[in-house]
Amino acid sequence: MKAIYIRISSSKQNIERQRVIDENVKYYVDVCSGSIPFAERQSALNLIHDDDVNEVEIKEITRLGRNLTDILKTVDYFTEKKVNIFIENQGLSTLLKNGKKNPNATLLINMLASIGEYERDLLNERVREGVSIAVAKGKYKGKKKGTKANIEHYKVKHFEDIKKIKELLYKDFSIKKIAEIIDVPRSRIYRYKEKGLI
Repeated sequence: MKAIYIRISSSKQNIERQRVIDENVKYYVDVCSGSIPFAERQSALNLIHDDDVNEVEIKEITRLGRNLTDILKTVDYFTEKKVNIFIENQGLSTLLKNGKKNPNATLLINMLASIGEYERDLLNERVREGVSIAVAKGKYKGKKKGTKANIEHYKVKHFEDIKKIKELLYKDFSIKKIAEIIDVPRSRIYRYKEKGLI
């Protein structure tokens, strides 16, 4: 069975660009940053464990993520399971018709994933530079701690982290262990607690 995997970074984004109307396919949709490892996303995890799927279609390679190592790990996992990944905007399949690994796909995925990671790093660097310039000019002072706007900002910006932390706290994981699992500093988790977000 064919599955279509869709990832959007924000719930405000429209998934229709990545959706193809077909009753014979399964849809898996994640709303999260591409920096979150594929196997740590809820719908992606469900897809990983769906043994009925023999092909996964994505709109473009960055839907799998923005980290080269994680993308290659994901592709290798599905390849070993003999599950073809079809990248729609490139017309590219990871498996050949005989079920063997497509070397052309491997080459292009490495290139495209590297570009995706580079774009993410470049964007982050530009944001940091912009904030530094604004701070130097006195035009950016940040939000006052404890304000309603600040709390709403945290809820939106860190929605996925907060959601995961709540789930892990409910399962009695320690804050130290949670910090390791979702790769955030413990201080951030304590900050969420101080603001009443978890």
